[in-house]
This record gives sequence, C-alpha cells and structure tokens, in this order.
Amino acid sequence: MICGFCGYTFDEKDGKQGCGGCSGGCHSIHCPRCNYKNPLEPELVKKIRRIFKKNDSDKGDAE
Repeated sequence: MICGFCGYTFDEKDGKQGCGGCSGGCHSIHCPRCNYKNPLEPELVKKIRRIFKKNDSDKGDAE
C-alpha cells in the first residue's frame, strides 16, 4: 500500500488498523510514518499487485 499523503510504501499489516475515533468504526489503514488515514485497498487491486510482483520476480530468475 502507498500512503496517499506522504508516499511511503508499506504493507497493510504494518499500518494501524482502526483509530477508534470514527463513528461506525474506522475502516481505514493509518500510515505508520505519518498516520494519514488511507482507505482499504479493494481485493481486485491486491490481486493485480500480486500478479505484477510475481511477474517481476519471474523476470529476475530468467536473467
């Protein structure tokens, strides 16, 4: 995930999930660097990101 404010790249597991301050519960991931509230990535985006990571690692093996 990439923070929409500071541009820091981090794994969703590394961010703070749920701030407790939002009515109805916080459904966002807070950046571990700047604490900006980022929306959750849709599953489709996660799948596409995994496909590209897999393809990038395959290219490194072929060289």
